[in-house]
Amino acid sequence: MGQVIIRGCSFLLIVMVGAIGGWGNPALAQEDVIMPKILNAGDSLLIKELYFKGVQQRSSGQLAAAENTFGRLALLQPDSDAIHFELARIHLERADYVAAERAAKRATELDPDNEWYWSTLLDIFQKKQRLKEMPAVFDQLIRLNPTKAAYYHDKAYALYADKQFDAALAVYDTIAEKFGAADDQYLTKYQIYLAQGDRRAAINELQMLISRKPQESQGYILLAELYTEGKESKKALALLDNAAELFPDEPLVLLGKSDTYLAMGKQNMAYSYLRQAFMSEDLGLDAKAGILYTAISGRKHRIEPRMLAELANLLAERHPGEAKAHAVKGDIFTQLHQLEQGRQAYQDAIGINQYIDGIWQQLLQVELQLGRYDDVEIHGKEALALFANHPLILFFTGHGYLGNKKYQEARKHMESALNNAGEEHIPLLTQVYSSLGDIYHALSMFAESDVAYEEAIALDSTNAYALNNYAYYLALRKEKLPLAAEMSKKSIELTPDYASYEDTYAWVLFQQGKYDDALKWIKKAIKNSGDPSETLLEHYGDILAMLGNIKEALVQWKKAKNILESTGKDIDRLSKKINAKQYIE
Repeated sequence: MGQVIIRGCSFLLIVMVGAIGGWGNPALAQEDVIMPKILNAGDSLLIKELYFKGVQQRSSGQLAAAENTFGRLALLQPDSDAIHFELARIHLERADYVAAERAAKRATELDPDNEWYWSTLLDIFQKKQRLKEMPAVFDQLIRLNPTKAAYYHDKAYALYADKQFDAALAVYDTIAEKFGAADDQYLTKYQIYLAQGDRRAAINELQMLISRKPQESQGYILLAELYTEGKESKKALALLDNAAELFPDEPLVLLGKSDTYLAMGKQNMAYSYLRQAFMSEDLGLDAKAGILYTAISGRKHRIEPRMLAELANLLAERHPGEAKAHAVKGDIFTQLHQLEQGRQAYQDAIGINQYIDGIWQQLLQVELQLGRYDDVEIHGKEALALFANHPLILFFTGHGYLGNKKYQEARKHMESALNNAGEEHIPLLTQVYSSLGDIYHALSMFAESDVAYEEAIALDSTNAYALNNYAYYLALRKEKLPLAAEMSKKSIELTPDYASYEDTYAWVLFQQGKYDDALKWIKKAIKNSGDPSETLLEHYGDILAMLGNIKEALVQWKKAKNILESTGKDIDRLSKKINAKQYIE
């Protein structure tokens, strides 16, 4: 396979392949190798019959039978290189690399002048990524066929992949002497020099490539990127201007200019060239998607959100019939926290192609974030009609019902998600168990709720959500309070300065009668909440009341009551506390 090395996160390198000589298919064409001497006049009839039987078995895919046949032959003729070679091929096909290596090495020992044997051993090393052992095999292949340039290139790549940079460079020097300079050699040496931190040498290789191939754009673009990274923006722009004249329809030149202007802090100019690249028919949808994802994921030089949104819109406009284009637009708007626009883009994508489960998942997630639980129910049903028993879609749909407090429907979907999630879905399973803990609690199935939380924590001991909720519900029931305190404390260690978890810890301490400690943590929760909820304020008042500070407790209870009244919620419990001027459970 051809090896591709892509460096950095510039826009142009997302779509530009750095061509470097990697090793190809290790199986050599028959005309390029010396075929093993299989039989001779001295071989017995039994040997001949067994040999051809084994070959026939291997050719028809009966590998186990072929292995047994050649195994018998190896006992009869232990010094037959051909038999060990056939065993190596069989073991390799069966992915038994230890046995394959043993047989291939024995074949090379018996006949060290057969390219086919060394090539098979090389194939085994490649399968197992045994980089350190490969150059020695290439040395043998070069010994046997010194005019085959591919062996030298593949050896150089193996050395490069093993980070033996100086050795790799020495092989490239040999290649140049024996076969002349090749274009990919400059690109490979450029990558090696960069890996060594020798920027000047890397620049030199690209300059030589440009002088050798001035009619190709790759050298100009990579060299401009090096200039940009080295804060030589004027050199980069001059080179790219030259490239633009030579290659007027090359979108990679536009991307290179965008990178350079972005590094200079010139957002508008960077956007202008990026937009031109997005308008180009020569820049594919996947490349444009990659650029957007890279731009949104925290580049060193960020693009303004407004510009990213415009590019996402442009992507959908330029590829109106592609579901992927609208899905990418949805992802970008979601990452920009413009959830309604993201939701609409996902719906547009589904309108084009409803058979992509990932888009349904994104739509359901964004609707959950928006609190549009009715829409989650509707779209969840539609998605499940297409992807029955899909664990993630069941999970999201269950959350839609949970948000609408339809606990039995939520339970049905969440239990179905649990039954359809396999061991490969461990992160999902932890969330499903956590959600089932919430649902069972709401249904007063307290024993089942506890078991669900415990399963979630057993799968992931750092699941702060499950630790917190389990602790809180135990505190409400005044059960297993030492365990609740331990879990709650761990949740705030995992997620510091999170008001909801700090409130839980305060409430567990309250139920343990540790009012001074509870006051300390409820104050932290109030401070970190920004806009305290009625629950936080009520708990604050309860703790103050138990410490004898009734005056301040009344202040907090009245604040909580006002919030409840404004939202139309029940105020009876708080009214009783305020009227009685004391804590009431």
